[in-house]
Amino acid sequence: MNTVVILPTFNEKENILTMLEGVSAAWLQIPHHKLTILVVDDQSPDGTGDLVRAYQKKHANVTLISKKKEGLGSALLFGMNYALDTLKAEVIVQMDADLSHDPVALPLFMAAISKGADFAVGSRYIPGGSIPDNWGLHRKLFSIMGNAIVRFGLGYTAVHDWTGGYRAYLRSFAAAARGELSSYQGYVFQIAYLHKSVRRGAKITEVPIHFTDRKFGHSKIAPSQYIRDVLRYVIGARVKATLSGSFGKFLVVGSVGFIINTTILEIVVRLGFHPALGSGVGAELAIVSNFFLNNGWTFGSRRVKGIRAIGKFFQFNMTSAGAILIQAGTVWTGTMLFGVSFYRWFYLLGVGIGLVWNYTMYSKVIWKK
Repeated sequence: MNTVVILPTFNEKENILTMLEGVSAAWLQIPHHKLTILVVDDQSPDGTGDLVRAYQKKHANVTLISKKKEGLGSALLFGMNYALDTLKAEVIVQMDADLSHDPVALPLFMAAISKGADFAVGSRYIPGGSIPDNWGLHRKLFSIMGNAIVRFGLGYTAVHDWTGGYRAYLRSFAAAARGELSSYQGYVFQIAYLHKSVRRGAKITEVPIHFTDRKFGHSKIAPSQYIRDVLRYVIGARVKATLSGSFGKFLVVGSVGFIINTTILEIVVRLGFHPALGSGVGAELAIVSNFFLNNGWTFGSRRVKGIRAIGKFFQFNMTSAGAILIQAGTVWTGTMLFGVSFYRWFYLLGVGIGLVWNYTMYSKVIWKK
């Protein structure tokens, strides 16, 4: 298979030649894979590019491309696009060029791909993997906390290392994700790319790696920005998933029901009746609307059809009776204690409590899996 190893560089003159030699040596143990090493240099002022160009003269399988400095994510995406479009890569490998990723592990990554993995992820946090003993406590905490936030925040706990950059993956997943990755920089690029691949059904295999701290040059990670960016991505992804999932649809349907309920409440009150009556009647009409919209859209994959829908509608009404009692009871109690003029406040309180009741009953009883 045509395999491209991407090495993003910025001021790595002390490390790049050792890294190129290490990758080439490790590849001797990987049969049936044609190797191209793609160095993506962000116009390093220390002469990294010049060293690679000199190395290319004796190593035809090394390619150098350059771009202005825009961060790790931009460099990786630039290299990914070149590997797909120009080098026609079937498998892409990402590695850091500062010697923190040991090329000796490359055969393990390629073996995982050969055995059916779509994405082989180098992991420091599984048996056989490790982080440097000489890291300060703060850096260990940042690394461990960052991965824990992603694992449990996104809900994909089977993957233990989300922020590492030592990976191998199939062309199809790179091609599918590249159009969505331009807005991600730094280490969030690694998280976003893996997350989108997992959501596309990628089969993930973790490869234990020993992460080694760089000997030359300076680390480009900014701890405070790293944690902030990780939190922003995880929270944004969870909110988006919630709004686009069944609960988000449930909220839209509920909003339609709320409009119906509120309209009927105001009409009944203006006709001279007690707000509790308007709240109850409006809630029942909203329930009718909610049933058909939830059945056809929110829980469409579990839709009830035919004669069963009639029975399910009555069951829906019975479970929703709890929300009607909650809503009407809250309005009745609130107006008795504080006066009829406060009915709208207690109506909103009753709607909120009923919302939780309804979603629980609908998902667990009416449209249970």
